[in-house]
Amino acid sequence: MKRHAIRFRVLTVITAGLALLLAATACGADEPTPTPLATPTSAGPAPTSAPGAPQPPELWDERKGGTLMFGTSKAVDSPHPFTTTVSVDNYIKQAWLEPLLQLDGGELHPVLATSWVANDDFTTWTFHLRQGVKFHNGQEMTSADVVWTVNYIKEPENAARGHGALGPTVVSIEAVDRYTVRFNMAGSQPAFPLTISEINQLPIVPADSLEPGEILVSTGTPGTGPFMFEEWVPSSKTVVTRFDDYWGGKPYVDKIVFLLISSATGRGNALRTGELDITERLGPTFANRVLSGEIRGLTVDAPALSGYRRILFNTTSPIFSDRNVRLAAVYGMDMQKLLDEAFFGLGALVNLSVPPGSVWDEALKECCPRRVADPDRARELLAASSYGGEPIRLIIQRGREGVGESISRQLREVGFTIDMQVMESAIYGERQISGDFDLTPEGGSFDGDPVLDGHSRWRCEEGDRRISNKSGICNPELDALIDSYFGLVDLDERVEQFKKIYKLFDDEVSVKHMGWNFNRFFGWNANVKGFEHRGEGSYTTKPVGGGLWRVWLEE
Repeated sequence: MKRHAIRFRVLTVITAGLALLLAATACGADEPTPTPLATPTSAGPAPTSAPGAPQPPELWDERKGGTLMFGTSKAVDSPHPFTTTVSVDNYIKQAWLEPLLQLDGGELHPVLATSWVANDDFTTWTFHLRQGVKFHNGQEMTSADVVWTVNYIKEPENAARGHGALGPTVVSIEAVDRYTVRFNMAGSQPAFPLTISEINQLPIVPADSLEPGEILVSTGTPGTGPFMFEEWVPSSKTVVTRFDDYWGGKPYVDKIVFLLISSATGRGNALRTGELDITERLGPTFANRVLSGEIRGLTVDAPALSGYRRILFNTTSPIFSDRNVRLAAVYGMDMQKLLDEAFFGLGALVNLSVPPGSVWDEALKECCPRRVADPDRARELLAASSYGGEPIRLIIQRGREGVGESISRQLREVGFTIDMQVMESAIYGERQISGDFDLTPEGGSFDGDPVLDGHSRWRCEEGDRRISNKSGICNPELDALIDSYFGLVDLDERVEQFKKIYKLFDDEVSVKHMGWNFNRFFGWNANVKGFEHRGEGSYTTKPVGGGLWRVWLEE
């Protein structure tokens, strides 16, 4: 457990790094100032070559070729670039989609933008684009593509996950020239670059890639990443192939097959037999067998910045529309028991996905102490509520039955009737988005700022398909507090505003925080070389370089 405590201290450092970044934005220069890559700044680094510059031809010739078989715990729900970019779905899509910039280690790095700068009051942000970048369809990326992408995401009918970040904050976007775009903001937005630093908010695709309102797709749109989309088989696999014209230098492997194997035991066995070259989310028992030397020829490593889990209530369902029923369920669930039963006790109880000891954790202790299990209180609340014994639809992704069984047992003990439904990841994701559930677990990670992490899940979300806010809460007062949060620069002011925001959110009782669990391990065979990861669970960027882009297979 000591190792995991160290990891949490790393998270605290990341939070401090973000505070420095926000302080740096206060200068608001009119033109980008060249700065070293490692220095957080509103202007961003000066235009540079790709962090992972093309390898010498002789090195590439030695390493090229082969198909990498990658075992995943979940399938891609849809190859759509905007609607399903969460967790494993997001990590796989990082192979072919890229953002303008990337947050890594608490610092912003250039990707498709080479520099970015705000005006004096942070009401406009200007981004200078990397020139010569090609989409997988052969056309060059220009400002027209960025403008189209942003406008598409801003339209509620398109059900884009990034709508929660861009809709309320961006009034308009304009093309200044072929390689420059300007965002006109809704008030002062000093933290805006942070909000678009992942593909789950703003992946850049060619203009007119999708029709308005087009949700159901079977192929991926062209991106700019190191691999091209080739094939998607629902609830089975996603295949990508090498893009030789990648701006950062072509990858080594010819192809990657992301193969769904829901069971951690199944993924471990497939790794041992050679069916897989690499896999994610192996359990601690298997990992310990590798680390002890019982299983040879494999390497395991834990992405210790991932693994946060919560349990969501569908507040729009007939059962959980009653706050007292939700509150009864919260007091009826003992999260330490759940960690012990489903995750071998490897974890830490938290309130929200913030690291213990951070400024955010201290703020939560002041405003919103974690509700601990109290079965007697749960029974009292349930007796006084509108609940009449109706079965609660608890949907669980296949392979996570242990979580569902623990939740079911605990809730039955306080008087609930539970209908646990186990399903494949694609169906599970669709049921969450469409609101076809009463109760469901969900994962996440911490990227440095709890409001930046959570605001899209806390805001009102229009339409029948809730891409981000799956619990369905809608409080205009909460939305207004979140909007004003993005206009704050001073860390102390942001912390105080966070306490107000989270107090309102917590009062809605839409979620039960499970905590962090440490049961996820990458594993790979000895023939896999060059694999790196950022520690939060993804496996394709760092922010540009490392990951699967620079993996090769040794004969």
